[in-house]
Amino acid sequence: MPLNVNGVYTMNGNISWGFPVRFLKGSINISSGINYYKSKQLNSNATNAIETNNIHTVTLGPDVRLDMNPTEKINLSLSAGLNYSRSKYSLQATRNSKYFNQDYSADIGWQLPKGFFFATEFNYSINSQHAAGFNAKVPLWNASISKQVLHYNRGELKLSVKDLLDQNIGISRSTNQNYIEDSRVNSLRRFFLVSFTYSLSKTGLNNAGNGGARIIMR
Repeated sequence: MPLNVNGVYTMNGNISWGFPVRFLKGSINISSGINYYKSKQLNSNATNAIETNNIHTVTLGPDVRLDMNPTEKINLSLSAGLNYSRSKYSLQATRNSKYFNQDYSADIGWQLPKGFFFATEFNYSINSQHAAGFNAKVPLWNASISKQVLHYNRGELKLSVKDLLDQNIGISRSTNQNYIEDSRVNSLRRFFLVSFTYSLSKTGLNNAGNGGARIIMR
């Protein structure tokens, strides 16, 4: 039957620091989030006495991002992040676990002549210290080329390719009171998308904000 217990709580915090890097014509942002979760599980032992299993989970996720504008027509971003999680059980030490996730990414945007724009992004995820079969390395590469059309550049026609390498999968871990779960999800793999965006603003798509209407054709 459900019982109320004391001493179950969650604490979390975030910190971020950004500064310009003039010789790179950009800026660096360093951030990190930390989460601490304490929970309790009531178990009965061999003599049917109730014991309290205290569970402590700490998650830490530092991240570094570099944004650069080497020219007026090129934007470049590089980032690296680490997610570390550790769980400890007071009564069931065999359930103690820890794991790492690493994420590295690069984004490039290039303004081409005659209203064309090219964009590409690459993300590389490394999952480690999971159960056998779940320590995957996932490269994800997307790219697109678009063209602004119509008066005031109100329209944009775009061709996008998602998951160029056709290797996208989803890996995740959740730590609960009674079990540790590793999940592997078959995500949508490589596909092509043609889209048309029209802005109702006379200032065009560059300043349309949320005033545009989107029509997606496959």
